Amino acid sequence: MPPSNPAVTFIAIVGGNDLFWRVEAPAKAIGAKQLIVTEEEANRDFLEPNNDGGFRWQPENDGFATYPDVEGNVVWTRPDGIRAVHADAMRQNGHLIVAELDDNYIADPMLNIFTRANHYDREKQTEHLTATASFDRIVFSTEWLRDHYWKAMRKTFPGKRLPESFVCRNNIDEADWPTPIPRDGPLRVTWMGSPSHVWDVHLAWPALMHAKNNFGCETIVMGYDPSAIQGTSERSLGNSAQWAKAISRVIPWQMPADYHRQAVPADIGVCPLIRNEQTLGKSDVKFVEYTMSGAATVAQNNEVYNRTIVHGETGLLAGSPQEMLVAVERLIRDHKLREMLVGNARQYVREERGLKQLREEWGQATG
Repeated sequence: MPPSNPAVTFIAIVGGNDLFWRVEAPAKAIGAKQLIVTEEEANRDFLEPNNDGGFRWQPENDGFATYPDVEGNVVWTRPDGIRAVHADAMRQNGHLIVAELDDNYIADPMLNIFTRANHYDREKQTEHLTATASFDRIVFSTEWLRDHYWKAMRKTFPGKRLPESFVCRNNIDEADWPTPIPRDGPLRVTWMGSPSHVWDVHLAWPALMHAKNNFGCETIVMGYDPSAIQGTSERSLGNSAQWAKAISRVIPWQMPADYHRQAVPADIGVCPLIRNEQTLGKSDVKFVEYTMSGAATVAQNNEVYNRTIVHGETGLLAGSPQEMLVAVERLIRDHKLREMLVGNARQYVREERGLKQLREEWGQATG
């Protein structure tokens, strides 16, 4: 049973985004309340006082506001201007307000397909940074992300007292581990990711092509399908055709609630990741997910993964597409190495990224 801690409320907007790692799991671990608002409710209820919406609040004559569903300290995911206004009103009511960030929203917008598509310009980034800096505390998913935001806030707001910062990694209760999917055919080499990884996945193409054509492996992509036609240009059509040759099976994007109820079908999981200001803000969660699913990981050798994975002990690190190909071939040929890496990685996640760490890190950040 989780400890009784009703004095924390997580507030988050749910749509196509994943709330498991940053809201559901930590709230469950520390016994906190969850106030989950749909995008439709947020667009309506954040702006208009109401007594029966997903986010209930009423203004008071003295300039304050009441929030009947909020208890204790309040965690807001991905702050923006309007969320910061409500958070500040909660602070005036005596609540400690905590911002939560698990991605880099202040990188060059051209480095992220989501921010490009949503015209997330420098003005919006400044609004986000201003909102974030207005909280009492900030929770980050990685140390790199914490340091990056700290430097940006110090530069943007010289002399301002900045919020206290905490790092809460993507940890998970072993009780929430999915049951691995047994293999009933060829060895499975898998990549999973969203369209935001459109530039990363190409680093894994040689490895997947090699595994499929030279070793008869089943190559699986989950989420974003790089073999789907992305445009009408000759280059786009050519890329799609090449990816179609490298993929055996595509598992389409699924709602996060369904996705977290099942394991990744993989014996070898690849984590390609180009290195730039945007990607360095990501976490090592794919390594954790592959590990829980019983797969050995081959990950990009950069700060996102090489601070966690010990090369040759809990996974393999690759610095280039050719090195990823070689590492995948090594794991295809050596089942004992695969088993050793999976065993060590599962022990690491169980002992160093489990319920104990989940409670301790979020307890300190929100208590």
